[in-house]
Amino acid sequence: MHKRVVAVPLWFVSVWMMYGLVAYFAGLPSDGGAILGALSAAFVWMDPTGALWGGRSQPSASGRGSDVLEPATRPS
Repeated sequence: MHKRVVAVPLWFVSVWMMYGLVAYFAGLPSDGGAILGALSAAFVWMDPTGALWGGRSQPSASGRGSDVLEPATRPS
């Protein structure tokens, strides 16, 4: 959760500044940078695919999910 809190403002500022740089050289209006920055930060925060923050577990090699526990064996 801490990584997400740090990453969201960084994405906002970096997209805003990158848009400002491109707008300066391309002659575009500079009003869209904050909007695009907010949209990208919201996308990073929500992470709909689960690719950034590991929201979904991958199945193990045995075909079962990683949340399945194997029975413990007693030492003989």
